[in-house]
Amino acid sequence: MNNFRLSSVSFFCPAYNDAGNLPDLIPVVFDFLNNNTDKFEIVIIDDGAKDGTGKVAEELAQKFPHTRVIHHEKNKGYNATLKEGFEHGSRGGFAYVMYTDGDNQYDVREAGPYLHLLQNHDVIAGYATQKAVSPFRKFQSLVHNTLINVLFFSHFRDINCAVKIFKASVLQQMTINGNPYGAFIDAEIMLKARKMGYKIAQFPVTHYERKTGIASGSKPKVIWNTIKDMVKLRLGLL
Repeated sequence: MNNFRLSSVSFFCPAYNDAGNLPDLIPVVFDFLNNNTDKFEIVIIDDGAKDGTGKVAEELAQKFPHTRVIHHEKNKGYNATLKEGFEHGSRGGFAYVMYTDGDNQYDVREAGPYLHLLQNHDVIAGYATQKAVSPFRKFQSLVHNTLINVLFFSHFRDINCAVKIFKASVLQQMTINGNPYGAFIDAEIMLKARKMGYKIAQFPVTHYERKTGIASGSKPKVIWNTIKDMVKLRLGLL
């Protein structure tokens, strides 16, 4: 049994058209943090959603202590929203920064048995043992991970998996430069952390079907921007 507690955690989740997902996600996150940390905050970043995500998020912030909402008047993109969450968390005086997506496709409690890894590692990152997505999305993920591992001589099993915990000091030492409307930020951060010599551990998680909303990772614009960022990082330009 894991008895390791995190001293303080800034948790955030990007949320875009996740009004139907947040009410299931936030109670689980709150219980997980309340049971495994001494001090925490929950930040919901409403990225200009049009389905009432902001209103639902505010209602949850009233119900659960240490929870607040950041609203974007217009959609800024997934990369930009993650960057905001990472930078806010790393500068807020918390020892760790944790995130998952607002679509509730991961159960953060599955990180519990692996928290002790943070005693000897700087980052712990989940990898989905099987993805609850279409065959095309599975193929897209396979190609993405394979390209990254070949280009950067790495061994990440699922670099975009949205269950990660960082020591805040890791994020404080890097600059995130990826295109706001791409989906390369996870890879950018993980590859930069690896290059800087930080220790990274990976652990298995379950990927669940999305209850409501539509994922945007397969949009041609997102794919193209992701490819451009990958090439830039390989050339040392990102």
